[in-house]
Amino acid sequence: MNTSSYILVVDVNVIIHLEKVGLLEELVNDKNIRIVDLVFYQEYEFKKNLASSQVKKIKQIHLNEEQMFEANYLYENNSRNSIYDYYSYIAARDNNYGLLTGDWKLKNTIANVEVHGVIWYVQKLREKGIIDNKRLKSVYETWLYDPSVFISSNILSELILELEEENYCEQ
Repeated sequence: MNTSSYILVVDVNVIIHLEKVGLLEELVNDKNIRIVDLVFYQEYEFKKNLASSQVKKIKQIHLNEEQMFEANYLYENNSRNSIYDYYSYIAARDNNYGLLTGDWKLKNTIANVEVHGVIWYVQKLREKGIIDNKRLKSVYETWLYDPSVFISSNILSELILELEEENYCEQ
């Protein structure tokens, strides 16, 4: 990864997906995870999107006036993404952070910032030894059969097949 080890959570989908598979605690206790205070307020305080109070443990970062102005400018000129996406983008760019999001429209709009999804994050948990292949497969299967999870079923099916083949070779 080219960025520093810090990652900004951009939207509620990542949180919800991890909560569904019992891995939210890993995210909120990850010392490298951050969230922009305005995004936190919009997604968790104002909308009340998440029942779990664990999210409050994620360290919040703040934007200065100039950063907020630039994010507003970007939003006015390309409202394809939300203003909160642009807040996160500016914060990530200016702090050399990556982004963790389920919104690939954002990835296709911005430059100079690495963008990752929840699959990348759970694979990192496996690489760190926090979860094993069996648990990772269970995560993918849960997401595959949950209609409220918006991750391509083709991608999840391929990942499950890869894990099955990998485990077969290890036996």
